[in-house]
Amino acid sequence: MEKALRPYDIHFVGLSQGPQTFRYQIDDAFFALFPDTQAKKGSCHVQLLFDKQTSHMELNFTLDGHVEIECDRCTADMHYPIHSQFQLLVKFEGGEPDANEDTDEMIFIARSESSINVAQYIYEYIHLSVPMVKNCDYLEERYKNCNQEVLSRLQNEDQAEEGSTDDIVIDERWAALKKLKDKK
Repeated sequence: MEKALRPYDIHFVGLSQGPQTFRYQIDDAFFALFPDTQAKKGSCHVQLLFDKQTSHMELNFTLDGHVEIECDRCTADMHYPIHSQFQLLVKFEGGEPDANEDTDEMIFIARSESSINVAQYIYEYIHLSVPMVKNCDYLEERYKNCNQEVLSRLQNEDQAEEGSTDDIVIDERWAALKKLKDKK
């Protein structure tokens, strides 16, 4: 796997100070490198503006493309578009040990490092571009492909559950409280 991630290495020691642009085309082979991924397929163009300074490096990721994810409601595969931007600040370790803690937008690397691999960050940013609740309702009409068979089964189960509420025995105390509420 390490060999497959080498194209995502940026050897910053040899780069001059200032901005450099790197481009990556993410495809199904990239997602296969991460076995526990929500997105098994996709196509995404990543443009990385790598700005090297003397004390830090600023990485600005722009992602454009789509991923294939599963709808949480009907389990159909969805073609979900991605258009996102993320920033990552890379600083060199040194000084106070407590001050060298990584955050979501800033990481620390040893001064002895000569390269950084951005594959994991691209993977994470793609997944951050996908909503927590994934269903076909959020998609444009041309991408909707909800599994109607699953939706009809879910609807039938909901109707069956609604019909069975008549058989539920309500505690007398709650019934008395409901009567008081209804009198108002």
